[in-house]
Amino acid sequence: MENLARYILRASFSQERMTYLDKEGEVIYVAKDKKTSQSFPALEWLASKCSHMPNRGEQMVRYYGYDSNVSWGKRKKAESDDLVP
Repeated sequence: MENLARYILRASFSQERMTYLDKEGEVIYVAKDKKTSQSFPALEWLASKCSHMPNRGEQMVRYYGYDSNVSWGKRKKAESDDLVP
């Protein structure tokens, strides 16, 4: 439950585009283009979000600065990838 709480606090989806219909027990999620929407039963929606959470002990690695994909691509393009920062 703690992992779920952490995930929801820093979710990979926009809560502004999510609507919960209490009486129907459904979650409606609207896409960025605001034309496409998808409806889930509440428990199915929760299960789909939990499937993206890392297992216990796993870390989701993010690279910033020198090790980021953008920096790596720029160095590769300039053919200076062997240089020490």
